[in-house]
Amino acid sequence: MRQSLSRVGARVRRRSGALVAAALAGALVLGGCGIPDNTDVVHIGSGPSRGFASGDDSAPARHDRTSARDTAELVKYYLEAAAGDPDGALARVKSFLSPSAAATFKASSEIRVVRLIDNPLVNPGSDKVTVNARTVGVLGHNGVLDPVPDKGVTPYPLTVKSIADQAGFFVTEAPQVLLLSDTALNNYFERRPIYFWNQDRTSLVPDVRYLPKDMPSEQEPQQIIKWLIEGPARWLSDAVEPLPDGTALLGNVPAVSNDKLQITLSAQSVPPDQPKALDQLRRQLMWSLRPNLPGVLELKIGNQEQNDYDGNDYLTSNPTYRLPDPPERFVIFNGQIRRMSRSPGATDAIPVIRPGANRNVKAAAIAHGVTPGPGNWRYAALVTADKKRQVLRVGGAPMGEQTDLRPVQLPGGSTGQPVWAISSDEPKTGAIGLITVGGKLHSFSADGSQIRRVAVPGADGWISAVAVAPDGRRIALAVGGVLYLAVLNTGADGPQLSTPSQVQVPALESVSAVDWGTESSLIVAGKRADKDRVAIIDTTIDGIQHSELQPDIGTDTVTYLAAYPVSPVSGKTSPDVVQYMANGAAFDALSGLPENIKVSDLADPVPDPVPGMAPVSPFFLR
Repeated sequence: MRQSLSRVGARVRRRSGALVAAALAGALVLGGCGIPDNTDVVHIGSGPSRGFASGDDSAPARHDRTSARDTAELVKYYLEAAAGDPDGALARVKSFLSPSAAATFKASSEIRVVRLIDNPLVNPGSDKVTVNARTVGVLGHNGVLDPVPDKGVTPYPLTVKSIADQAGFFVTEAPQVLLLSDTALNNYFERRPIYFWNQDRTSLVPDVRYLPKDMPSEQEPQQIIKWLIEGPARWLSDAVEPLPDGTALLGNVPAVSNDKLQITLSAQSVPPDQPKALDQLRRQLMWSLRPNLPGVLELKIGNQEQNDYDGNDYLTSNPTYRLPDPPERFVIFNGQIRRMSRSPGATDAIPVIRPGANRNVKAAAIAHGVTPGPGNWRYAALVTADKKRQVLRVGGAPMGEQTDLRPVQLPGGSTGQPVWAISSDEPKTGAIGLITVGGKLHSFSADGSQIRRVAVPGADGWISAVAVAPDGRRIALAVGGVLYLAVLNTGADGPQLSTPSQVQVPALESVSAVDWGTESSLIVAGKRADKDRVAIIDTTIDGIQHSELQPDIGTDTVTYLAAYPVSPVSGKTSPDVVQYMANGAAFDALSGLPENIKVSDLADPVPDPVPGMAPVSPFFLR
C-alpha cells in the first residue's frame, strides 16, 4: 500500500521496492529548485483543464472532400484539412485538390494559420473563390505557433470545380501554402503547456504547444518528451534552459500499465556534476506530462536503476501554482497603502514597509520572494510624490519583518504602475522590477541602485502597460495600442527584453492595459474594433481564442488593469479577481457589472472620510 503524501515530497523507490532513505528524499526536495520545505501540497483531482475553455476535448469529426455539399462548404473543409498530425498535413490538403493541382502543389511543411475576415467570397456562376484573411502565425512540427506581425488582409484566390466522372468538388487552383483557419486550430488541437527551467533554475516556465486532439492518448507522452528534447520555442529560448545536450528517449514510451508511466532517457539527460539535476528533471517531466500522469512515474536514466515517483510535491516547482488563493488585496487611499476587507490578512500590517514610510504613495507593488513561506523574503516598490517630484522607493525584508526603503530617482514624465519581475532571494540574482516612465520601460532593483532604461526592440510607441507572468520571465506589454509578448533576460549588461512578438486581439482596435489571467492567457483592456466603446477581453497568449469578460464598460480608457492569475491545477480558465482604473476611479470587474471600489471596502474603517476621496491603484500581493 502506498504511503500518504507528506511535505517531504514524492516517495522515491528503487526497483527492489525499498524506500530511499529519508535523508535523500529530503535532499531532493529541500536542496533544489528554489522549492521551500514549508509549501503546502494539495490533493489534485482527476486531471487538469485541457484548454482555454472547458468542455469535451474529443476530436471533432473530419470532413473529406466528397462530404462538401457546395463550394462554400468545400472551402471551409479545405481550411481544416491541415489540422492533425503534421506529417500527414500535406497529404490531407492534396486530397482536396484535383490530380493536376496536386501534382504541382509544392507547399512547405509549415502551416499558415489564418483568421478569416468574412465568409469566403463565392459568386454564383463562377468557379473563382476569394478567401480574405489575416495571418495569425505559423504552426510548426514542434506544435509551436510562431506569431507574425499583422500585415493586414491577404486575399487567397481558389478555383473550385467539378470534374467529369468524379464525385464532389475539387480545388483546381490554390496558393502554394498549407492554410489552416484559426477556427480549425481551436477545434482540432488542444493547448498543452510543456515546461522548461528558467536560467536560475528556481522555477518552471510554461511553453504552450498545440497537440492534435485525434492523437491516441497513449502516444501523447512520447510526443511531449520529443518536444522537450527538441527545446523551447524560439521566443522563450533566451530565458529558459533546454535539456542537456545528448538527452534522448531510449525506446518508446509504453502505454500506462499497473498505474505506472515508464520513461527511459539517455545518461546525458542528468549531468553527474549537478546533484539537483535528477530531481529537477522529474519535476519538469511531471509538469509537462501532468494530464497523462497515472499514479506513478517510473524514470530510468541510462543504465542506472529506475526511480519511481508518486504524489504531488512536484507542483511547487510552478510559481503560478504557488500563488496563494485567494489573494491579499491592497489599494492606495489618501496617499497610503491600505488593505481591503474580505481579503486574507486584512488585519495584518503592510508587508516590508515601515508605517512611517507609508505616505504620499501614488502606486505600489509588493511581491513574494521566489520561495514564499515563513523566513523568506518579500519586496516592495512604491512610487511616491516627494516635494512635487516622483521618487521610487524600494526594499526587501524577510516575511513578517519591515525595513527602510531606499529612494531611487526617476526621470521626468508620467509614471506607470511598478511591477516585480524576478524576485529572487539569492544575493547573486537579486530582485528586479519594471516600471514605465514617460512611456519608456525601465528596470529597478531592490538594492536601490539607479534605474536602467530597457529597450523594447522593434516595438515603437508609448508603453502604456507592462505585466509580468508569475514565472517572472514572460512579459506582456501594450505599446502604441498594440499587444506584445517578450521575455526578460538578465546578465552583465542588466535586464534586457527579447524582440517582442505581436499578439493580435481581433476584438480590440487598440490595447491600453494588460495583465496575466492564467499562465497561458491574458486579460486585456482597450477600445473595441466594432464600435467606440471599451471592453475587457480574456485572450490566449497567441490571440487565437478569446472571450469577453466585460463587453462594454463605457468610453473611458482603462489606464491600469490588475488580474490575479489562477493556478493551473484549479480547473479555472479565467481569474477570479480583475480590477482596473478608468477616469481616475477604481473598479472590480468580475462581479457582474463593474463596481466602484469604495471607502467601505477598506479593511480598517475610515471615520469621516473626505467627500469624493476614493481608493485608487488596486493591486495584489504577488
